[in-house]
Amino acid sequence: MAWQTTPYTVPLLVAGSASFVFAAYAFARRFRGSKWLVRSFLGVTVGAGVWATAYAVQLSATTLSAVLFWNRFVWLGIGTLAAAWPAFVLAYTGRLEWFRPRRLSAICLIPASVVVAVWSLGSVPLFYRYPSITIADGAYLALTYSSTIALLAFTAYTYVVNLMSFLVLGYAAVDRTGIFRRQAGLLFLAGTLPMTIGVVGAWSSLGPVFVDLTPISFSVTAAIVAWVVFRYRLLDLSPVARKAVFANLSDGVIVLDDDDRVVDANDRARGLFDSLELGRPVGAAFSNAPAIVDAVRSGETGEGGRAAIETDDGPRFLTVTERALSSAGSGDERGGSVLLFRDVTERETLQRRYRALIEKSPNVIAVCGTDGLLRYVSPSVDRLLGHDAARIEGWPVLDLIHPADREECQRRFEAALETGDPQVFEHRIARENGDWRTFETTIEPLFENAADEVVITATDVTEGRRHEQRLQVLNRVLRHDLKNDVNVIGGYADLLRNHVDGEGEAHLDVIDRKVRTLTHLSDQAREIDVALHDESDRAEIDLAALLPRLCDSLEAAFPDASVSLSTPERAVVSADELLESAVRNVLENAVVHHDGAVANIDVWVAADRDGYRVEIADDGPGIPPVEQTVFSEGRETPLEHASGLGLWLVHWIVTGSGGELAIETREPTGTLVSMWFPAGDEETGQV
Repeated sequence: MAWQTTPYTVPLLVAGSASFVFAAYAFARRFRGSKWLVRSFLGVTVGAGVWATAYAVQLSATTLSAVLFWNRFVWLGIGTLAAAWPAFVLAYTGRLEWFRPRRLSAICLIPASVVVAVWSLGSVPLFYRYPSITIADGAYLALTYSSTIALLAFTAYTYVVNLMSFLVLGYAAVDRTGIFRRQAGLLFLAGTLPMTIGVVGAWSSLGPVFVDLTPISFSVTAAIVAWVVFRYRLLDLSPVARKAVFANLSDGVIVLDDDDRVVDANDRARGLFDSLELGRPVGAAFSNAPAIVDAVRSGETGEGGRAAIETDDGPRFLTVTERALSSAGSGDERGGSVLLFRDVTERETLQRRYRALIEKSPNVIAVCGTDGLLRYVSPSVDRLLGHDAARIEGWPVLDLIHPADREECQRRFEAALETGDPQVFEHRIARENGDWRTFETTIEPLFENAADEVVITATDVTEGRRHEQRLQVLNRVLRHDLKNDVNVIGGYADLLRNHVDGEGEAHLDVIDRKVRTLTHLSDQAREIDVALHDESDRAEIDLAALLPRLCDSLEAAFPDASVSLSTPERAVVSADELLESAVRNVLENAVVHHDGAVANIDVWVAADRDGYRVEIADDGPGIPPVEQTVFSEGRETPLEHASGLGLWLVHWIVTGSGGELAIETREPTGTLVSMWFPAGDEETGQV
């Protein structure tokens, strides 16, 4: 069989070879990147290669039978490309729902039917009528024919499908930015060019007669596709789901090319950097953040990279991470990089706030390792002890402790490491000038699951302990001397009763009453001292058993008192062990301050909320409002003070028991004292 050479043979073979090269490259990368993108790209390249190569052979044939034989392969390439191209566009733009079996079948149905019909029935008479071999342009033989309705219909179908794919690609080119816009724009050009050339050649007199220029244009589109594949890494940087992943990331993302120019950025990055513009070099893109420019140029960005930028809302603190991108097929050669910016302003602000709290704390805060060496000391140590924090870091912590307290400190230190429980104790610490200060210190593990460091919080209690010691001494001396002097006064008063007349007896009675008052005051002072300084445990106390005993004792001590009592069978409360003293003081106060002939006192115990309430009512003159105010506010002044210690004692015992105390004035006269206590264990309640 004779063959001929046409002006289009070489361009067609070049286009076919380039297409097959791309097909081999796509096949080699079939396990990388987006599965459907690579597969559809493989279909496009194979279809274009078959079409161009088969058409080159068809133009070289000189007999009608040979031309029609190779024309079958031309239609195989056309059908493959007609199905693969729209699939490639859909995969590239992320419309993966089209690759479900039903929709994918719809895309492939018409092209596949055409290929099957051509191979089973032949292109004559399906697409061509009256085919013949004619000399074209006076230089070579070419197939001439009349188009059938089927050929026109399929051509219209491919035009419609291609136009729709071009609209999708065009929208992607407009909607995207940076490298993905360039990808989409070049793919749009690569797709529209063959169709445009084919239309011009078929429907005008500009092209050669009876020659389809569409596959010839594949040599041009091959160069465009090569640029997109290798320069813009089509199969490596696919924009599939870009809006859902890249554009909407909470972190800022900026893509740099190998010349450190910005080629893409998401919305978060644009919001952080006002001067950011695509295509600009790093120095211009980050003009408001020179720290970032220096980090990128020196290659020092990484997990620990940090930078601060100024915005309209104040300074923002960022962590900067750079990830290199390798060029496709170039091994480790740099092909650009990705900058990741994470806004840590809130975390940085919180850390600074914590640092400020520690630095300005009135306590000394230190971190110590298991070796006993100080790893961190708060700046407050300078203010409290005169030591420079930076200088004493690395010292043994025991060097600052009084020699007599070191053994206890060592024991507490080891207990905190071994058990993980906080250790609270007092000891002395040396000031820079040699003075000793008393500190209350807490030692506990720095982290819950780490036993290699402890945090030490030391509070200077020197002045408080001195003040407390002085009060205890004064209280002890006052009560001792007061009681002794009262006993002396009482003894001399008894001696005088045999030496005075009737009028003098009245004065001695006054002395006896005052002696009893001062003795009672001394006893109350002792009880208050116990209530305030002893760590009394809670007890389960049955009010139904306690109150009858106290009421009987009151009536025995004060015959002019009349007490009525109402209690349930059991009323167990959880209260301070001194609860009996509080109730007794209220009962005695109702009798002692009564100005009538008989003191009538009513006592009730009733369940209230999750506890029990005790109410004691009398018909006396009542507590003055000014004293109730002072009592409710919990303080005394030179002009406003409570006349006795009894109500203070009641207040401290009730509130120390977790209870509530209220005092009201009754009408027309009298006082109602109400005390509420939380319920206790009915099984263990005691008097």
